[in-house]
Amino acid sequence: MKNVILAGFDGKNNPARMITEKVKADCTKLILPNDKEKSAELLLKTIKEKDAVCVVMLGQKPVIRQKIAVEPTAERNGNILHTPLDCTVTVQKIRENGCKAYISKGCGTSLCNHIYYECLENGTSCIFLHVPTCDNITDMNAVTKAVGGFLNELGSVPCVL
Repeated sequence: MKNVILAGFDGKNNPARMITEKVKADCTKLILPNDKEKSAELLLKTIKEKDAVCVVMLGQKPVIRQKIAVEPTAERNGNILHTPLDCTVTVQKIRENGCKAYISKGCGTSLCNHIYYECLENGTSCIFLHVPTCDNITDMNAVTKAVGGFLNELGSVPCVL
């Protein structure tokens, strides 16, 4: 899994950063700045340097509690790009690793969507997972374990496109 990148956004109380730092998986861990252009530039540079075959990105979603939202698409100017990874199997793998999960209906309109779109447009196999904000996580270890378990089983998640 050395050619897999786990990327989370920076921030003192950002669960995406915390989970990225704590997850136990054999992958490249990358903390992205909270800036659309700088984060996209850093991610695409790291994909190229590491010859990454897959990227799993984490961001926070304030409206969810103790579950992970699997994002199937990113959108820009009416153009929708889909992850090649099977979102149903992704949800199943996260659940099997101890955390509730569901397929979301949208990656948002700002930073998370932007970086996801850039990665998909680059042609890199990737998926975006939204985690709750810190105040909506009752067990950070369970969420971290679920993300790590998913990463460790990433090879069994089929591509659908």
